[in-house]
Amino acid sequence: MGQPLPNPGVRKNKTDIDDGYWQGAPVGGFGAGTFSRTYRGDFARWHIKSGVHKYAPVYANQFAMFQQVAGEPAGTARVLMTDHPKNGELSSWQWDYPVGAGEYAALFPKSWYDYKWDKFPAHVVLEQFSPVLPDNYKESSYPVAVYRWHAENPTNKVVTVSVLLSWTNMGGWFRNYLRDFQGALNQGNQNHFRQEAVANATTMKGVVFDRSRANGAESEWDGEFSIAAMNHPAWKSPTRPSFSPMATAKPFGLPSPRTASLRIVIPRGSAPARNWAARLLSSSLWNPARKKSFPW
Repeated sequence: MGQPLPNPGVRKNKTDIDDGYWQGAPVGGFGAGTFSRTYRGDFARWHIKSGVHKYAPVYANQFAMFQQVAGEPAGTARVLMTDHPKNGELSSWQWDYPVGAGEYAALFPKSWYDYKWDKFPAHVVLEQFSPVLPDNYKESSYPVAVYRWHAENPTNKVVTVSVLLSWTNMGGWFRNYLRDFQGALNQGNQNHFRQEAVANATTMKGVVFDRSRANGAESEWDGEFSIAAMNHPAWKSPTRPSFSPMATAKPFGLPSPRTASLRIVIPRGSAPARNWAARLLSSSLWNPARKKSFPW
């Protein structure tokens, strides 16, 4: 995980698109757009606007994890990326997950991030699945991913495991034909908390990243992003402080919860030309020799 390829090769033609070897299995890709998370841990490749290729890491779009053994004075929190921003952005976040401390595997429509770091007492695997539905081309074409966390506590003590996903409102970022996000516009971007009932009397809670429009979405680059997680009776109510991805605040002030918790962090409002992000946080206690899985 995060190790450079020893013999990556080179492109044969100068006109070929070659973004290097930091790549990963795509999310979606059957006709209505795709993006991907690399085996380094960053979301970097974007095919959202028809015919436009963008390759640029968005550093506020991250998974992060915290673990703490019961009785220990402190735990360990880390952004699950083996790199860090180069311009001082989000400088107080704990970056640089150790290179080689885990394994990455991919076989579309799935990929797996197997985290193996000695400072994380519980063994955690993140499974990415891009749903392919039989006889359903429309929904299968969407750039949608289900992330399923698998955790096992091999120790003889209780371990708190908290996982977080943060995401930037990218609603106005795909208007042009550039291969990066220079000129990305944030005017009118808004984040909205949503919850709805799903099967088995469960509730899904999340954030919709939207933007103001005069006449609805009329262009192929325009649309919504969303992040969501299944609720659980033991989870606490969402909280809603602001989160600017250009700020230097820590991604989460993680508690040491006694019950599982889901926190949804969204801004209270939107300001002109300011970029807003949101995050999901799930926490739970893992008893000795226990295994758990939960989807996002």
